[in-house]
Amino acid sequence: MLYHRFTRHQPGLRTLLMIRSVSRNELAAGLALWALLGLAWLAYHPGLSGSFLFDDFSNLAPLGAYGPIRNWNTFVTYMLSGISSPSGRPVAMLTFLIDANNWPTSPYPFKVTNVLIHLLNGALLAWLSLRLLRVLNVAARPATWAAVLAAGIWLLHPYLVGITLYVVQRMAMLDALFVMAALLAYLQGRGHWVAGRQRRGYLWMSFGIGGFGLLAVLSKGNGALLPLFVLIVEATILDRADSPLRIVAPTRGWRIWRWLFLYLPLLLFAAYLIHLLPGILDSTGNKNAQFTVWQRLLTQPRALLDYLWHLIAPRAYTAGLDTDNFPLSTSLLHPWTTLPAILGVCGLLALGWWSRRRYPALALAILFYFAAQLLESTFIPLELYFEYRNYLPSIFLPLPLALWIATTPRLRLAWARPALGVTVLALLALLTWQRATLWGQPFLQAKVWYAINPTSPRAETSLAILYMSRNDYRPAVRVLAAGLAHHPDNMMLTLNLGLAECGMGRLAPATYARIEQVLRTTRYAGSVVYNVLNDFIADLPARRCAGLDAARVAALLDAGLSNPHIQDNGAWKQDLLALRGKLALQQHHPQAALTAFRAALAARPRAAAALHEAAELGIAGQPRLGLALLDYYATLKPWHPSGFNVAHLHALWLEHLDFYPQQIAHVRTILQEQAAAAHTSP
Repeated sequence: MLYHRFTRHQPGLRTLLMIRSVSRNELAAGLALWALLGLAWLAYHPGLSGSFLFDDFSNLAPLGAYGPIRNWNTFVTYMLSGISSPSGRPVAMLTFLIDANNWPTSPYPFKVTNVLIHLLNGALLAWLSLRLLRVLNVAARPATWAAVLAAGIWLLHPYLVGITLYVVQRMAMLDALFVMAALLAYLQGRGHWVAGRQRRGYLWMSFGIGGFGLLAVLSKGNGALLPLFVLIVEATILDRADSPLRIVAPTRGWRIWRWLFLYLPLLLFAAYLIHLLPGILDSTGNKNAQFTVWQRLLTQPRALLDYLWHLIAPRAYTAGLDTDNFPLSTSLLHPWTTLPAILGVCGLLALGWWSRRRYPALALAILFYFAAQLLESTFIPLELYFEYRNYLPSIFLPLPLALWIATTPRLRLAWARPALGVTVLALLALLTWQRATLWGQPFLQAKVWYAINPTSPRAETSLAILYMSRNDYRPAVRVLAAGLAHHPDNMMLTLNLGLAECGMGRLAPATYARIEQVLRTTRYAGSVVYNVLNDFIADLPARRCAGLDAARVAALLDAGLSNPHIQDNGAWKQDLLALRGKLALQQHHPQAALTAFRAALAARPRAAAALHEAAELGIAGQPRLGLALLDYYATLKPWHPSGFNVAHLHALWLEHLDFYPQQIAHVRTILQEQAAAAHTSP
């Protein structure tokens, strides 16, 4: 009352006081956001002491594959070494250099950088949410606090802990960062266009879609869906009748721009996916070949609804990476939840479309979530269930709740809104701290994941490997044997059971028979087969494993080489033939070793393999045979990756550097010197 009396006849002062009031609101919201960022850092801090996991090793190994990255040549070689997709995800690969330039290395700096990126994404989400709420004509104060609250809920959600602390998932985090930056740039450009500054508007929008969109794609393939995300934002927020950014009379230039930057990229991406379909439908050599594309499509609605349940009803612990036994849907009624899940997803999509006029924030959250899952949760034969697919799709899910808290008239008491918001954030922070603490203790993490999902082959194998790393073989055998009771033909469990029993001193005949059978029949023989059989060979001289000798290891190699799936895959066949040569060399049969190494090179003529095997012969005191192997490789046509992808570019770059010819010449010189020294020695 006093305020109105004092300013009734002084409009200038009244305006000044109003500006000061708005500034205080923005200042308070800004401080609250900084506090949330600090709280998120504290909640994540216990997880920084964790270790690398699974795909971290294969994706980060290029840091040391060609020596420390200290000059331009090694930098370019590293940047073209990505293995996660046809693009190699070079932007993500570049950011790993922030943390190390060699391998192996400590996981700590990688995890710190991941958490900092997560905090940056939280700040970007607050900014993006505020811009969208202002387009919805939400008043400044509730819009600001709703944006901060929505960003805080997402930032502190425990379901995102695994993504943030799993180093290689930085790819997904960078994808989200650039998608949000692109949407902000698009909103800025749209504002300029509507205000009549069309050239500036086109520049901003083109920079957002073309520039940030490209960075998103080069971080992770989901970035290719950016034009679809823009169309969803338009349908739910921007094209409303009361939107200040609505384009009432689109010009010819506007239509052309939309075709070039939105529709055409989506059509080209769809054509690329169709081009990949024959390879996707051919499951040969695919580690996920235990299901068809149709079965995967049937299963994904159940997975999506399970993800959503974890996002809506957060908890401290989940099975994490160990969900490789997610039940497969083989028909609409098996399991019985398949059809209800499909209807549930369809119902949510219908709700999203229906609510776009009356509840636009809800529509945006639903439609954006499912759009962002299109690439990884449809027909591409990735794992059936992977909770770390939810980072980008979840960004708008907290917005409807935050907006309701900030605007609903039901919370009449002055303290009710902040109390409810703080309570939600505090509970999420506590759950995130609990989950991050688990991520900081790898052995406890493996035990908890195993306890949550004891029939997961990955959980059983991971826990057993950690037991074996402590030379505690008896519980490892117990875990693996229990796993084989559920999955009698599982390759990982079978091979690691053999390692665990050898660690105890004796390989049981039944286990040996299992290993032989799984090598004859497995459809996927990745690095696990090579590593375990190589360990068997390395342990033979010490004779620590009763029931396993050179003849029995040779029989295992023969069993693997009789497998038609291994015969049809040059890399797998080369691995087993190289192991046959290594075994022969160990048993003092150098000519047999040379024959096996030649057969390995014939299966897939790779310079790296020729160098490694020639060096093996030299180390074994057979330099002349090493030279003969290099001479044989020179008669072969070197194998190169096919297709236009980063692997092909990497091969071309190494060829440009004359890398392998120089390495071969170097090894040849060493072998020649070794042979000459052996010839002249008494």
